[in-house]
Amino acid sequence: MASTTPARKPYRKAPPQHRETRHSLTTASPPPAMQPEFSQEALSDSDRIRILQQQNEDLRHRLSLSTHKMEAMEAEFEGSRHYMEAELSRTRDDLDKMRDKFRRYGGQWPPKIS
Repeated sequence: MASTTPARKPYRKAPPQHRETRHSLTTASPPPAMQPEFSQEALSDSDRIRILQQQNEDLRHRLSLSTHKMEAMEAEFEGSRHYMEAELSRTRDDLDKMRDKFRRYGGQWPPKIS
């Protein structure tokens, strides 16, 4: 006897533009630590300046990544909001149509066919 359930299609990974983006705080790299073998007194002013400049660049890079992620999340939120507003509008239209049908049939639903 043949089965009436359709055969399942094999799983296929979605292309990158259709994949869900997962935002995680753990993906950011930790701030660079000072090198433990050097003490503050042993570093020259130029070394300190170089280290601070590198830390500054790292922080700017991390801020840029965070800003980019926030902008992407904002765009995704706006798209979802517009979609939900359109769905709500369609649902309200359907509700209005059903109310009109209900009123036309004198409050009887489903209408009696004679």
